[in-house]
Amino acid sequence: MDTRTREQARAALLDAGLQLWADGGWPAVTLARAAAAAGTTAADFAEEFPSDIDLTCGIFDDIVNERASSMITAIAEAPPSMAQRLRACLAAMVDDVGADRRRAVVLAEPIGCPELLARRRSANRGFAGMVVTQNAETRAEPEDLLAAGHYCLGGLGELVFAWLDPASPVDRDLVIEHGVRLFEACVRIR
Repeated sequence: MDTRTREQARAALLDAGLQLWADGGWPAVTLARAAAAAGTTAADFAEEFPSDIDLTCGIFDDIVNERASSMITAIAEAPPSMAQRLRACLAAMVDDVGADRRRAVVLAEPIGCPELLARRRSANRGFAGMVVTQNAETRAEPEDLLAAGHYCLGGLGELVFAWLDPASPVDRDLVIEHGVRLFEACVRIR
């Protein structure tokens, strides 16, 4: 497989794996099933993904890395107020999910999978750390910002899932605005 063909095959494999995850949860992701759905073979990717969990973690990592990059860019381009930075960050996250709703799977608690749980916790620490770094000029203590970041992630995840629920009245703007208000309230409580 030449480099371009391999990149395309890898993208197709990850997309097929994401579909399996969205349809059946992380246990449904197998290299064999994803490869078959992507029109490639498991042998083509066995070195990169030696186990099914390695493939699932690869999907997780790609989504989180892409999302984090767009969030960091959004924060950097936002006006310098905490609320505006947070609004830009949340809009980038919500728009990432909105562009491909299957990507919400990384927000769910991966019960029973220590490898995914470790990655999710690391990603959450990264988000909380980003909140602290981007708002260091506020009067809030770094520990308060960190706690607010972690606390709000739980509420934000549930707001996103409500937005994805066709029976829910929650829309994109409500997710973002409530996310900003929730974070601001958490930072100010002492």
